[in-house]
Amino acid sequence: MFWSVFWASVHYLSMLMLFAFLYGELLLWRTGISERNVRTLLWLDIGYGLSALMVLVSGIARAGWTEKGWDFYLSSPWFHGKVTLFILIALLSLYPTKVLLGWRKTVKAGHVPEIDATLQRNLRGVLVAELHLVVLMPILAALMARGVGMGV
Repeated sequence: MFWSVFWASVHYLSMLMLFAFLYGELLLWRTGISERNVRTLLWLDIGYGLSALMVLVSGIARAGWTEKGWDFYLSSPWFHGKVTLFILIALLSLYPTKVLLGWRKTVKAGHVPEIDATLQRNLRGVLVAELHLVVLMPILAALMARGVGMGV
């Protein structure tokens, strides 16, 4: 019982942190880019990546080592939907991360990277898409946990 509560708590808190980091990136991106904002964006992106890793680790722990076990999760279409959604979000996040990592040397030198309107629009669009997809995760989780569509 302890491990079930522990991994569930880590999973939920990691999801909240993931959403907070992602939303923070979007808010900073929309306020305009300064040297300070870029540095903060870099740190937020690191936090986002680490929280995504914790979501993954805690999710695997929950699926494999708690009451319901792998059989329940692997037979659920909602679980497969969540995994697919998580992979899609991870793939989308590669674009902003690549852009931000490309700016590290420029920022370290004390300069603000040049950002054109197309890059601004594309990055904002990806961040908004990621946020919308992240919001779907708890809905799929609730359907999965209750065995909706599984005859349970």
